Amino acid sequence: MAVRTENPRAVIVGAGAVGLALGTCLHYAGWRLSYVVRDGDAPHPLEEHGIRRSGIFGESIVPATAIDVRRSFESLRDEDFHVLLVCTKTTSSTDVARALGAVWYTLAREPLVVLCQNGWGNAERFAAWMPRDRIFNARIITGFRRISAHAVDVTVHADSIHLGSLFGESTDALKPLCEAIAIGGIPCELSADIQADLWAKVLYNCLLNPLGALVGVPYGALGECEETRNMIEEVAREIFEVLARTGHHTHWHSAEAYLETFYRDLLPPTAQHESSMLQDLRAGRPTEIDALCGAVTRLGIAHDVQTPVNEALTRLVHLAERRAPSDP
Repeated sequence: MAVRTENPRAVIVGAGAVGLALGTCLHYAGWRLSYVVRDGDAPHPLEEHGIRRSGIFGESIVPATAIDVRRSFESLRDEDFHVLLVCTKTTSSTDVARALGAVWYTLAREPLVVLCQNGWGNAERFAAWMPRDRIFNARIITGFRRISAHAVDVTVHADSIHLGSLFGESTDALKPLCEAIAIGGIPCELSADIQADLWAKVLYNCLLNPLGALVGVPYGALGECEETRNMIEEVAREIFEVLARTGHHTHWHSAEAYLETFYRDLLPPTAQHESSMLQDLRAGRPTEIDALCGAVTRLGIAHDVQTPVNEALTRLVHLAERRAPSDP
């Protein structure tokens, strides 16, 4: 598809699996693409090979000539773009927010900043550096696997990508982005209650990711074992106690109601899936535990709610992070 210069422009921060997949969608819909990647003088794989997406939504290719790669936020000064998608791990949220904030008021327009990240607390980090009415969140429960530095495979799809604001802003400005992602092959819709959507994902991730990473098994195996099922259910109960005390909410009124849906509808389709947290531990990378069980624990402490299982999982995952991948 020919890309016309007047078409919308998106800047994608991070060339991981999510960033690559969303880039293919936007390119197919006619958007211009820029990626902000880590510093480096050597040509980036995107500049040499473009992007290739495979998997359950079919193949999509972005040629290298259609991708503009930047090594820093400083290079965006005085430039005009419509949307900035943050597709990095939550471990880099503070650094990304600070770097973007440093150039924010030099940009030709104030773009929509859409946080395509796991966990809870990312929006507040960005709100410390830029106006809240420009910050939005995406809830993504599609499974993406990066095959190489320029290729991504779509492995699992549970529901449409949801886009919305945690700060009460209208979703109208997100309509062109939402339509572009859907045109590009991945279902996407606007959400009037993104908080409920995000907490639903936090629940799912907290129940499965740490245990799967620590035990080294796919999600389904956790549901088959009485010991891990007991821990799963305690994590859910703690989270619902925190939600009740903090005034946050999700789509279920109680842990029991959520667990019924979890075992019946959510766990079976992803039974063979291994969490990204397990993949991070195997590769010796930091995990996102602090934005998941760690975030629940911090909220519990702030509001006098005991969260011993979430706290224990946070500590255990941090211990596992300190071991080299080759350790016995």
